[in-house]
Amino acid sequence: MHNRSLTLAALALLLATLPAGESRAASAARAGTEGAALVAALPSAIGVTEQLAFHALSGFALDGLDPVTYFLPEGPRPGRGAYEIVWRGAAWRFHSASNRAAFAAGPERFAPRLGGYDPVALAQGRLAAGRPDLHVVVDGRLYLFHDAQSLERFAEAAAGGVLADAERAWPRVAAGLVDPASGS
Repeated sequence: MHNRSLTLAALALLLATLPAGESRAASAARAGTEGAALVAALPSAIGVTEQLAFHALSGFALDGLDPVTYFLPEGPRPGRGAYEIVWRGAAWRFHSASNRAAFAAGPERFAPRLGGYDPVALAQGRLAAGRPDLHVVVDGRLYLFHDAQSLERFAEAAAGGVLADAERAWPRVAAGLVDPASGS
């Protein structure tokens, strides 16, 4: 929820830049064309989501690891700055241009399921960000775990039951988190 504070601070800064004595209506009319150009020139918003777990300091999903490589035999590999996109409020890095293209064509296929949150915690009604180094791929979907104990519990339990419980809980939990697509 800290992102809402950042958004409010950005709005306050924007309002402070209005020329003295200019009404908001006049400023809005003038900003209609100028503002659209300024907004178009801004970089994509990074770090404005809570529906996706990402590195709090860098804004990188999966701590900069290439999500496509989780599905390849060599496993997760670091992404490179030359191959980067922003999707759902987080920056995603890729090891190659072809991996970036594959992700761009269908990000839901490669992005961590449940927003990158731990399915064991979600099944228990808690929200815990998963770690990119603690993961499994089940039925072609990537799941991250908060800690080694959670990953062990998942492996020991009926994984399908845990995932079913987590999937049932996720829409309710996600609805209460900041989503860059909806602006809330």
